[in-house]
Amino acid sequence: MYDFNGLRIYFKDEHLHTTFTNERVFSYVDIEECARRGLKIVPRDMTWHLDGSCDVHDLYHPWESLPSSFTGIAFKLYQASGFREQPCIELKASPAKITQGHNVFGSESLELGVRSVFQALVSALPNFAHMLDFDTAEFFRIDSTFSIKLPNSDCLASALDSLSRVSNRYLRPSRDGDYETTIYFNKVRGEAGRNTGRSSSLCIYSKLDEVLHQLDELREKAKKEKTSRYDSVISALESESLQYFATNRLRFESRICARFFERHQLPTRVIDLLEFVRGYESENGKGSFCRFLWQTAMKDLLDAISGQVITVVHDSKVKKLLHSLYDTIDKNGKLRTAKTVRLFGFYRRLCTEGYAKVKRTMGTTGKSSFYNAVNDLLAAGFSKAQLQNLDKKETLPLVHLLEFDFNAQRPADYVEPVMPLAALDYREFLAVMSGSAAMQDEALTLDRRLAISLEGFGLPASYVEGLKAGRSIRLTGERSLSLALWEDGEFDLVESVAENELQCIRDKLEFRRLSRDSALSVEDAQSEMAYLGFNPASRYSYKSNVQGVK
Repeated sequence: MYDFNGLRIYFKDEHLHTTFTNERVFSYVDIEECARRGLKIVPRDMTWHLDGSCDVHDLYHPWESLPSSFTGIAFKLYQASGFREQPCIELKASPAKITQGHNVFGSESLELGVRSVFQALVSALPNFAHMLDFDTAEFFRIDSTFSIKLPNSDCLASALDSLSRVSNRYLRPSRDGDYETTIYFNKVRGEAGRNTGRSSSLCIYSKLDEVLHQLDELREKAKKEKTSRYDSVISALESESLQYFATNRLRFESRICARFFERHQLPTRVIDLLEFVRGYESENGKGSFCRFLWQTAMKDLLDAISGQVITVVHDSKVKKLLHSLYDTIDKNGKLRTAKTVRLFGFYRRLCTEGYAKVKRTMGTTGKSSFYNAVNDLLAAGFSKAQLQNLDKKETLPLVHLLEFDFNAQRPADYVEPVMPLAALDYREFLAVMSGSAAMQDEALTLDRRLAISLEGFGLPASYVEGLKAGRSIRLTGERSLSLALWEDGEFDLVESVAENELQCIRDKLEFRRLSRDSALSVEDAQSEMAYLGFNPASRYSYKSNVQGVK
C-alpha cells in the first residue's frame, strides 16, 4: 500500500512576481493575497508604536492542517529559496488515513491518493486553489509499505531483535524512534534532510503498537480539547477486526525520496508518473508499481537477512497455558494469579540459567520449592527432558519466518475507497481542480473536455467549434486531426494521414471501443490495432524509461 505522499504544487505564472538580485532571478508570490484567499499567515516580527499601532514584518505561512474525511493533511507555502526554485506549496498526507481513517491496510492505487489530497485542498481553500497550477504538481516523497503476519508476539519480538543487528552496504540500523518496537535504517535527522539526501530510508515496526499508541493520543486530545473532530478516526481504530488484523503484524516501510527517482530515471511530475504507472502495471506483468518501489528499496535489507537466525521463544504460549491451569478465584470472587506468576518466573529462570544451576542456587532450604515447581510444570504438559534443556536455545532462519504474501495484505472484506471524480480521466480531473466549476462529473462540458484534449497536441481551444462541425485540423503536410463523436457523449481525437481516410479511422475506433468491453487483453487489442494501422495520440510512455526499472 501507499502509506505517504509528499506533493509539491507550483503557482500559476500570473500570480508570480520576479526580481533580479545578485545576478540571479527570483520569483515570489504575494503572501498578503494568499492571506486574503484563506491562508493563515503570521509575522516573524512586529514593531509597536506609541499610539498603539503596530507594523508586521516578514510574513510567512506556518504548517497547518487541512481537513479531510478523516485525518488532516499537512500543508505549507514556501517562497523560492534553496532547492525550491519557484514559490510552491507542499502537502504531506497518508492516502489511507484520509480515505479510511487508518493505515493498517490500504490501496495500491497511486492516483487515488493524489486525487484525494487535491480534492481536500480545493474543498478547504477553493479561492487559494485557483492560484495553483495543478499541472506542475510533483512528488518529492512516496512511502510504500507491506507487512507480514507472524505467529505470535514472541516471534515478532525475536524478529525485531534480530533485524536490529543487520547491516549491509549502506544500511545501518537505529532504535532512535518513538517506540521500542521500531527499527530505522538510514534515518536522516532534521526537517531539511527528511525528504532528501539518501535515495530511501527504511522503517520496520510492530503495527499494533503504533495503532494503540495513536488511539491513546487521539482519546487524550479529544478529552483535552472537548471536541468530536477525532471521533471518526477513533471509531475506525477501535474496530476489533482492525486490531485483530494488526496483531502480531510486522510492517516493512520504504520511504522513497527524491534521489531514488533520479537514480531509476523515474519522472517526479505527477501527471507523467501516473502515466508511467499505468503503462508499467498494464504491460510489465510483475505486479503493482507500489511493489516495485518497495522491493527495490528493500533489496539490500532482504539480501542481508538470508543468513540471520532468530531465537524461538514460547513465553506467551507458556504464560497462557499456566494461567489456564493455575489461576483460581477466591471466596470473594477475586481472581488469584500469584501461583501462575511464580511458576512463570521459575520457567524463565530455567530458560536463562539452566536446570542444574537453578537447582544448585536454590540450595537445601529451597529444594522442596524447586521440586514443587518442577512437578507443576510437568503436570502442565512439559517433559523432564524439556525442562532440563530449556537453556539450549532453539533457533530458526529469519528468512523462513519473513515470507511475504503480497496477496494477503488486506482482509478478505476490504473495499477499495472510491476514486474522486472517477468518471473523469486525470487531465480532466485537473481541469476541475484548477477551474471555478463545481466538483461534479457533469462540471466538464463537451467543449471544455475537447479543449483539454487539444492542449495535449499544443492546439488552442479555438479549434473546438471546427471539430464539432466535422472539419479536420491539419497538423503537418499529411497528418490531420479529426473528431469521432459517439452516441453516449464520449469522443476520440484521431490522427489520420488524409482527409478521405476519416471513415476508415472511425471503423478502427469502433473496433477499439468493442475491444474495451470484450475479453481481449490489452496486449491483444494493441496488436490488432497495430495490424489495422491505427496510430494513437502520443502519450508519456513507461517504455521510455523502462531501462531504469530493471
